[in-house]
Amino acid sequence: MNANEFVRCLRATAEALTPLAESVTAGALTWNGVKYAPGQQEKRPEPSALVWQSILNTLAEMIDRQDGPLSDKQVAYLDRLLFGGMGSLNDLHFDEKASGDVAKLVNDSLEKQRRALYTSFNAH
Repeated sequence: MNANEFVRCLRATAEALTPLAESVTAGALTWNGVKYAPGQQEKRPEPSALVWQSILNTLAEMIDRQDGPLSDKQVAYLDRLLFGGMGSLNDLHFDEKASGDVAKLVNDSLEKQRRALYTSFNAH
């Protein structure tokens, strides 16, 4: 595994969760891509998106700051956490009925990023 590429993929996967992980207070100024504009309605983060974004960013920072290669135990832990069964990142999916079009966008982006993350993790 190329640690630098894996860290880049972890951060990109975390970024894919941003539309569901951010919160906005009604009337607060938020960046709309062009300028700061007042938010029209309150937006609460989706808890799973927020948790996974935090986990992915923390993993990226820890791996990035580690002096040596990952140990076998670390690799096994990451494999279970990210690509294992129920409760892993691989199992994360957002309900499009509850969160609308943004959930579909995040699900599609997340699927692409998970594939890249898996490929990076298994690269020799």
